[in-house]
Amino acid sequence: MNISDIVDVVNDLDSKDIEFLNDGVKMNLELADYAKNHNLTLSSSFSSNLVSTLTAAIEARLSGCPLSTMSSSGAGTKGIALILPIHIVAREQQISKEKELKALALGHLLNRYINSYIGKLSPMCTCVMASSTACSAALVYMFGGNKEQIGYAIKNMTGTVTGMICDGGKVGCSLKVTTGTVSALLCAKAALNNAPLKKSDGIVAKTPEKCIQNMAYLSKVGMKDVDTTIVEIMEKKKSVENDLRFYCNIYIFSSINRITFRTNCTLSKSLTL
Repeated sequence: MNISDIVDVVNDLDSKDIEFLNDGVKMNLELADYAKNHNLTLSSSFSSNLVSTLTAAIEARLSGCPLSTMSSSGAGTKGIALILPIHIVAREQQISKEKELKALALGHLLNRYINSYIGKLSPMCTCVMASSTACSAALVYMFGGNKEQIGYAIKNMTGTVTGMICDGGKVGCSLKVTTGTVSALLCAKAALNNAPLKKSDGIVAKTPEKCIQNMAYLSKVGMKDVDTTIVEIMEKKKSVENDLRFYCNIYIFSSINRITFRTNCTLSKSLTL
């Protein structure tokens, strides 16, 4: 199956069969509200509704928020990265609910398609590589773009965000996904204006399918030692933190001893007098 086939599947869907996708919108918006109501720091730094809402939802989830989220391709953060940008743009641009639902369906299918090549575990951030790329293509579809323009969005994302590392699930992922979303919007707009990156641009290929395969090859082969390097950096950081903690303890202990020594000296002098 190629991307054109996936678009055909979505076009043939009855919107009643995919109404459950609205549940994901509601869940992820509730996560964003949780972050805003609990004054989580990252999300309060942005004025843009799209950026602040997206950042808030991911920050809440990765801060341990007890609320549910709808996942996409097996991960909650991927679901947020895909669902919220499509919904917020649709709401702000007054896109019909049927078109929004079909865009969400296409996004979920493309996300799974891309992840099937990259794999479950990758040294690259698949929330950006897969979910934001799928989101960009779905946005083009939502605005009436044709199959070729949907492919342009994937090409543009391939040449823009490929290579962003994954160094663990944490609050900072909210900034990574926001970066991916901003790129998704830019790449979608360029695609709708028939402005794709050319196959001469680095790893960008002639077809969107080959672009995705190039992403996966770069991840599996070109970046195969990245995970080891990331762990080494984190272990060194932990070692430095332990050293600092050790020296702090010595300093505190020494300070206590000095205070005790001075106190004893003072007492002995007073006793002598």
